[in-house]
Amino acid sequence: MEWQENNIIFIISLPRSGSTMLQRLLSMHPSVCTTSESWLLLPQIYALKEFHTFSEYNSTAASRAIKDYCNYLEGGISNYNSAIKQLFISLIKNTAKDSETIYLEKTPRNNLIIEEIYDILPNSKYIFLWRNPAAVVSSMIESFADGKWNLHRHEIDVYKGLENMINAKKLNIKNRFDIRYEDFVKEPQKYLWSLFQFIGIENNIKIERFSDKTLPGRMGDKSGLKKYSSVSARSINDWKNTYCNVLRRKWLIKYLDNIGSERLKECGYSKDEIIRELQTQKNNSKLMNDMVRMLYGRLDRKYHISTIRRISKYTSKKRTYALQ
Repeated sequence: MEWQENNIIFIISLPRSGSTMLQRLLSMHPSVCTTSESWLLLPQIYALKEFHTFSEYNSTAASRAIKDYCNYLEGGISNYNSAIKQLFISLIKNTAKDSETIYLEKTPRNNLIIEEIYDILPNSKYIFLWRNPAAVVSSMIESFADGKWNLHRHEIDVYKGLENMINAKKLNIKNRFDIRYEDFVKEPQKYLWSLFQFIGIENNIKIERFSDKTLPGRMGDKSGLKKYSSVSARSINDWKNTYCNVLRRKWLIKYLDNIGSERLKECGYSKDEIIRELQTQKNNSKLMNDMVRMLYGRLDRKYHISTIRRISKYTSKKRTYALQ
């Protein structure tokens, strides 16, 4: 078949919002091809963004050089984006089997480049998956750090990622489907019918075989595979237990203030309702541990400690060069 951009479906979400669950369910259809997370578009689009990445070859200089090149390229940046689209579609074509006519792309960090993706692939379909931000943060803490405070590692998602998702409403994406995680897990069959209708293929999957579906690749959320063998609404109210001391509760209220009541409403949630539920928590466990970890988070933001440690991990056994 001739692959076109309208054969591509994007799941746009924050991490820990149920995107892997939704991806597994949709990819049970024989016409749907997917990989756990491709990350294919991020480096191509970030090649034009100065001051955002580091490398041995000097990413900032490379970005400037590519922009200069595009000034001489017939069609400019538009032609560069067209080449990205052709590359992406070509790779998809070589990934899919003959029987597969839909490619499902789920890379959570695509929330950083929603506008650019839509500019490149305006005729693709976009599923926006929302989840209560307080529950997203809770799931990051519980799943990625075994209940320990770790938000300095995920601020790019909970702040910029969410902001980009909300701002994407202004793009007037023509092929768009919005769904809340909380609604989906309560009535998965109902929303699957609507989703397959949106995609344009018949719903013939057997949801009871959900546990049989695995995704190829090292990336993506593996914790849900072990925890849930079926679509479950059991986790909807678990988030409150994570905010187990006054520091965490103050952080969450400040975070909700940062988002704002109106913008939260655009996501489908009520700030007042979240705070009312939060106020049922009165305990103060893990307080000293959180004080230390929150202080470390501030230092990490200022001095990029995690970045330095990550670089050191890969350069400790060989000659190192300054990253630019």
